[in-house]
Amino acid sequence: MFNERQENVHDGARSVRPSFVMGDLVRKVNERVRDDRRFTIYDLSLRFPQISRTLLYGLKDAGQKWLTSQAAAFYEEGIQKLVPRYDECLNNGGEYVEK
Repeated sequence: MFNERQENVHDGARSVRPSFVMGDLVRKVNERVRDDRRFTIYDLSLRFPQISRTLLYGLKDAGQKWLTSQAAAFYEEGIQKLVPRYDECLNNGGEYVEK
C-alpha cells in the first residue's frame, strides 16, 4: 500500500466488509438482550452470526465499563446529597426535621 506511494488509507478500495453495524441489526440485538437478560456472548453469536465474537466481547467490555462508571457517579451524587442533610441534623441537635 504505502510502497506504492499511497499516502492516504481512507476512501481506498476495501476487500473486507465495512466495520459498522446496520441500525436494524442493532435493534434486533437490543430486543434479544431485553428479552432475556441472562444471555451470553455465545448465545448472541449463534443468533447473529454476522457479528464476530470479538466485536461482541468488545461491546460487552465497553458496556461493563460504562455501567461501572455510572455506578460510581450514582453513589457519588447520593453521598453529596447526604452531606447537607447530615450538617442540618447536627446543627439541630441530632434531629433532621426542625420542631
